[in-house]
Amino acid sequence: MEIIVVDGSGRNEVRQFSKDFTTVRFLRFSAQTNVPRLWSAGVFSAQGEIVALIIENCLPAPDWARRILSAHSAPWPAIGGAIEIDPQASLVDWAVYFCRYSRYMLPFSPRFLDDLPADNCSYKREALGQVRGLMSDGFWETFIHHDMGSRGEKLLSDPSPVVTYRGGISGWTFFRRRYIHGRYFGARRGRAFTLAQRLVRAAASPVVLFLLLTHIAGRTWKNGRHRSRLLATLPLIFCFVLAWAAGEGLGYLTGPTGIRAPGRD
Repeated sequence: MEIIVVDGSGRNEVRQFSKDFTTVRFLRFSAQTNVPRLWSAGVFSAQGEIVALIIENCLPAPDWARRILSAHSAPWPAIGGAIEIDPQASLVDWAVYFCRYSRYMLPFSPRFLDDLPADNCSYKREALGQVRGLMSDGFWETFIHHDMGSRGEKLLSDPSPVVTYRGGISGWTFFRRRYIHGRYFGARRGRAFTLAQRLVRAAASPVVLFLLLTHIAGRTWKNGRHRSRLLATLPLIFCFVLAWAAGEGLGYLTGPTGIRAPGRD
């Protein structure tokens, strides 16, 4: 097994980590490098037959790697795991969790999905080789997984590899990040649309807001866990979803000519 830490924090402490953990490979980038670009750098550098991704806000369970290897005895090219949350997390952390990870909250049975959380996802190397061209401006899992699905590949959501979201993102940072990433998503997706189609999708931004909010609240309520936390964080969730919907709508308006991969925020 190899461990690759791709650092875009700009923190000097990482230099000391590289001295203390000599069996770990450290790749350092500027503090403005976004997570998808860090992931793609790690993917390109990895040598293993199975490549697993994680993010600094998520803590893997002790048996995480073993569970991933066991899951990949099946033929599926991509396998995403479950994401739980630290019970001591702040209300902002809970709101971020519901926005990003409510679809992957335990309990659930193994199922095939159209998208998986790259914050806890693993891939067979040959499958990544087929989408290498899509990673020129970073590993954006939504587009990677869409391409896999369009070729008939099945994406497995497996509850056995578990990570715990520990939070640490401020509300303003996440709000800004939702807007920027939503705008990038709309602009990049708009490559395949005519001007009229992009205008229609931009006008439908309020519908996107409603759908995202109802999906997050609906799946969390149906799960039966953390309902009180959901109710307490609904105003924050609304703001975060609004930021994404507004960004996506503007991305359709600006179109692919103005597309630019966002920075770290």
